[in-house]
Amino acid sequence: MPSIASPQDSRLKTQAPPASVLLAGGGSGGHIFPNLAILQRLRERSPTVAATLVISTRPLDAEVVTKAREKAVAVPVQPLTMKPWRWPAFYDAWHKSVHALLAVIAQERITAVVATGGFVSGPALAAARKAGLPAALVSLDAIPGKANRLMASKASAIFTVYPTALWPQAQRIGMPLRRNAIGPNDKHAARRQLGLEPDGEVLLVTGASQGASSLNRMMIELAGQTQVRKTLRNAGWRVLHLTGDKPEERDAAIAAYQAAKIPATVLPFCDAMGLAWASATLAISRAGAGSVAEAWANAVPTIFFPYPYHKDLHQKFNAEPLTHTGAGILMLDAIDPRVNARQLAPRLLSLIGNDSQRYQMAENLRSTRPDDGAAVIADWVLGV
Repeated sequence: MPSIASPQDSRLKTQAPPASVLLAGGGSGGHIFPNLAILQRLRERSPTVAATLVISTRPLDAEVVTKAREKAVAVPVQPLTMKPWRWPAFYDAWHKSVHALLAVIAQERITAVVATGGFVSGPALAAARKAGLPAALVSLDAIPGKANRLMASKASAIFTVYPTALWPQAQRIGMPLRRNAIGPNDKHAARRQLGLEPDGEVLLVTGASQGASSLNRMMIELAGQTQVRKTLRNAGWRVLHLTGDKPEERDAAIAAYQAAKIPATVLPFCDAMGLAWASATLAISRAGAGSVAEAWANAVPTIFFPYPYHKDLHQKFNAEPLTHTGAGILMLDAIDPRVNARQLAPRLLSLIGNDSQRYQMAENLRSTRPDDGAAVIADWVLGV
């Protein structure tokens, strides 16, 4: 006579093990923050989910995950180089990284892998293929990076923030953004939380996790222009300037604003970027995919200066969905602070003096902003 399982036994047999996900992306905050956003949505849906972040050995990566208090493993992989004499070191680091991640997959009982691009994603996708795990590649930039193009064939699913002919099967999503990158609708409340005066207008200046130096020098030059400083003061504007981690640049910016008598709050970074964006009436920003998405999600009219040291200037394509609809303005970074300040001044003064144009830009942003990409990826992880 066959044995009959009790209802309790049946539940034990059919209950799925908790998800355990490997989230790979490093080398800059722009690749790590989307993974933190995905992890937030995963925990909202399944509090028992386990996660391990895969990052590079760069100090910035460790700083980001330490602040986030998340489990992470740093792998020695390096960016792919076209210099043949460096290939042996690249392949050695690659194989060490894949081997290390296979060990993590086994130890942490990983059930799915998500890679958000950058050179750290390569070994993670390779390890997922070797382990027979479902793996998602999330392409964040308008122009997919080298690692994404080379490793896409290792992924079982591809998600992309921007349309691309490279992967017709890819699913379009919004940029995965952390909750603290999206601010409240109440500007006065956001400003109070940052210690700013609640009234008046705020100009946000941010270079994101990399590439703030030329923007910092531009703003110092701009503060010295008579018309700019008079307009900012007379119109009741305050500058919220995030300079990055170089103390000498922060000190120089503080000195420039004080000399110009421009009210300014100068910080290296802001952990709650949603409050910074929510406080802003207008912004000057790099055009990394994350920065563009944050300006879009918070409906802040923004003048974008793409990072000037990329050979293909690919950041300018990130901002195109906004600039094509009149929701943003694109300017090229000439690196020379005098040239940058000279080309920016008339555009900035025009926007400061035109409330209706800023309002229309903000409305364009609100009406076109995409859905929550982090939620889509979280649902994929829990569904595989």
